[in-house]
Amino acid sequence: MQQVLSKLFRARPGEWGAVLLLQLLVFLIICTLLIVKPTASALFLSEYGAVGLPYIFLGTAGLAAVVSTGYSAALRRYNLLQVSVVSLVVCLFILLACAAFMRLPPARPMVAVVLYLWTAIFGVLAASQFWMMASFVFDVRQAKRLFGLIGAGAIAGGIAGGYVTTLLAREIGARNLVFLAASLLIPCLILTAFIWRRYVVKRKSVISRKKKSNTDNLAPHRLILGNRHLLLLCGIVALSVTVAKLVDYQFSVLAAERYGDQDRLAAFFGFWYSTFNIVALGIQLLLTHRVVQGLGVSGALLFLPVGLGFGAAVMLFMPGLNAAIISRSVDGSLKQSLGRASIEMLFLPLDEETKKKVKTYIDVFVDSLAGGFGGLLLIALTQVLGISAPAISWFILILVMGWIVSVILIREEYIEAFRAQLSHLKPKQHRSRLKSHHRKVMAGFLQVLEEGQMSTHEKQLLYVLERTDDLSNESFREPVRRLLTHPSGSVRSRALRSLYLQPGIELIDEVMPLLRDPDKLVRSAAFDYLFSRPKEVGTETLIAHLDDPDPDIAGAALVSLATEMASNDFGQRQWKISQRLRRHIRMLPTYPEEVRTKWYHYLLKASGRSNTATGRAFIQRSLLEEDETVLRYAILAAGESLHENLIVPLLHLITVPTMRPLVINALVQYQGGLLAVVPGLIASKELSLEEVRRLPSVLEKIDRQQTVDILFSLIERWYPHDLPLRMEVLRALNAMRRDFPKRNLPAKLIYRQIVAEARTYESQQHQLNNQYILLRFTRNEEELAYREAYANLLRQRMTGTFNRMFRFLGLRYPPADIIPVHLALNSDTTSIQISGIEFLDNLLELSLKRLIIPLLDRRQRMLAGQGSEFPPLEENVNELRRLEFKALRRNLRGRDHQLKMASLRLISTLGDAQYIPVLAHYVDDPGTPAKVRALAQETLEHLRVSLTDVGV
Repeated sequence: MQQVLSKLFRARPGEWGAVLLLQLLVFLIICTLLIVKPTASALFLSEYGAVGLPYIFLGTAGLAAVVSTGYSAALRRYNLLQVSVVSLVVCLFILLACAAFMRLPPARPMVAVVLYLWTAIFGVLAASQFWMMASFVFDVRQAKRLFGLIGAGAIAGGIAGGYVTTLLAREIGARNLVFLAASLLIPCLILTAFIWRRYVVKRKSVISRKKKSNTDNLAPHRLILGNRHLLLLCGIVALSVTVAKLVDYQFSVLAAERYGDQDRLAAFFGFWYSTFNIVALGIQLLLTHRVVQGLGVSGALLFLPVGLGFGAAVMLFMPGLNAAIISRSVDGSLKQSLGRASIEMLFLPLDEETKKKVKTYIDVFVDSLAGGFGGLLLIALTQVLGISAPAISWFILILVMGWIVSVILIREEYIEAFRAQLSHLKPKQHRSRLKSHHRKVMAGFLQVLEEGQMSTHEKQLLYVLERTDDLSNESFREPVRRLLTHPSGSVRSRALRSLYLQPGIELIDEVMPLLRDPDKLVRSAAFDYLFSRPKEVGTETLIAHLDDPDPDIAGAALVSLATEMASNDFGQRQWKISQRLRRHIRMLPTYPEEVRTKWYHYLLKASGRSNTATGRAFIQRSLLEEDETVLRYAILAAGESLHENLIVPLLHLITVPTMRPLVINALVQYQGGLLAVVPGLIASKELSLEEVRRLPSVLEKIDRQQTVDILFSLIERWYPHDLPLRMEVLRALNAMRRDFPKRNLPAKLIYRQIVAEARTYESQQHQLNNQYILLRFTRNEEELAYREAYANLLRQRMTGTFNRMFRFLGLRYPPADIIPVHLALNSDTTSIQISGIEFLDNLLELSLKRLIIPLLDRRQRMLAGQGSEFPPLEENVNELRRLEFKALRRNLRGRDHQLKMASLRLISTLGDAQYIPVLAHYVDDPGTPAKVRALAQETLEHLRVSLTDVGV
């Protein structure tokens, strides 16, 4: 029975006690209100007529201002329980006083006013107190599920109160109805104190430990004015109340015209109020949680204004009491069901202190102020302009349009409120590097360069030099030239390269001494400069350096020559670059080790830049060397060569951890050349699976649309079941989404992958939940050990699936939103996990929300230690065994070998004959991996022996 109720009403074990008590409390509160309200309305109309309604609305607004101010002051000094109890006691005594004075004819006009004001203030004050206490009992996710169910108690109270008034109004009279209502407030007091001590106090320590916000000393109106979410919330509340007053006026005036007698009018109001509440109860129980979960809070909020707009249109075309009943039924049925639950959810993102300050202020003062505005509007429309009750519908339509706009605007603010709660988890954005030709920036650069000779700020100088390479401003040349004598080798080499790029500057005499500079970067830059100006330097001088016995001189010269002549076939023949490379390569074995190492460095560098067949062949041979130093030089050379014949040797090295960063950087240099080769290598199986798994870390750095296509083909076409590769591809796609946001990602394919991961996670979640339950009934020690090992492996697989699902979500939705949610769900703090789920609930599209959010809710409960939702009885374990059989058989059919092995070990302890045909199939199947087949054979034999022993 509990399972049926829980599935129907979304309440879980452990929540029913609080739900039922809160339902009873709100039932009594609303029942009291609905007993007094028809009586107060009938009494007021009989004493003052419909003409007095606008003035009583104004009086309500004035009284609400006084009450809300005093209430806020009381909350600053006392807790919510104390203030709630005192306010209920005051309401009780006011009712008793009204009932006592109703028997005195001279006091009836005053009693009519007081009772009407009591109804208006009690209706918002008691309800506000109740919902605030309910928000302290439940967290955000619980509130979203349960507020609709709890609100059903309020609607049931409205039904009961309305029909009690209808049945007893003529029998016992209005005075005794007020006494009856007063008596219902006594159990309200008892329930309020009990719920607070039983449920709220448990969370009080958690609430008290929360960090104080900087809004602690702000008045409610200041908090509202400084928060767009609260401003829009106030606007929605104010517009809903104003429209309700106009609709109520139409309903009351047209009813008073038809029913003039006080008792008949009270019975009419009582009947319809109860009928409205019956409709509201059906909506609350059957539709509210579905609409809120399906359309979100803002979507649910639209139903009431759209319905009232429809009712106003009906009134304009078919004026009369029936049209007024339609509008009033929309207001009465939706406002206390779908509308009330949605309004309460708008308070959920607020912190506890802000909620305490503004909720009652909005519910009482803003509500009543809007009612007062409605009264002024009615005075202006009916008494000044002489507009009839049906014609007021034109103004209702105008207000409804503003209401709808406010609801549309608050959706983003509601999401933003939860986004703000996770802002501390948002990844930091890197500031873009400065790129400007603004004259102030240029002047700053020039100042740094002019002071550079005496400056020790090496990084600052290098930063400026790097940014002046492309600037043709002649004012930079002389300061840069002076840096050739700077103490830092990095600055000298960088300055020389900057001058190398500037035309019309000849510094040969100054550069020549730098060929013997102790810093190899300076020597390399000097040779680059000289070989770019062979005519000015002289061929004999350059050849002398190429033939220098010092490898640091000859090698650096050869590298500069190969670089300068890389795309010049005539120059390569003239300088005999291939012959020079071959000669030095042949001489390598004859050199001493230290000299040989130096020559490997220069020869490989020259080979990579020379664009010659001799150089490529040397690089290929060197990529097979076991010497790590030579191998590093070869990888760098292959990255500079950019010849497709070197791609495969590089990919073979990507599995070597020490070489991997160099290999990745080298392969990235190939860009489109790599992308053209990779699909063929994958199709021909020329690359091992381990090499393919490392490939995404290279592809993620290449900004091409083809990169995206290749990455998706890896998990869709070539290796759809390889989980490590799947995760590497996702990391690469996430990096591309971050670094290259303009790249087009296939939305349909990503959606399909999200759904697949979510389905997998759901299956794993059910399996793990079943294992938790079966562990309670496991008595065999061996089975217990293997079952725990199987459950642990399932948890690991769930973690992987969970991470993959969120990485796919990061491809469909803004990463700046998904990353904080992912971090929040992995947090140890329950409140942060709940905020993350709620934020994601408002972010996802409907189809994904229905699939993913229940999984996250269940995950959060499992992390909180609540375990399975419905612990079974002993006789229900057989059903779980049947589900376990299906799950283990599915595992054996899958491609996860670790999970297969864990499943087989668990099966060996179960002693269940239905596993024998399954095991026999995998023992005989030649496609089964050897390890799995051996374990299946062992499990089958063990199972047959155990069954034989049982039979004996």
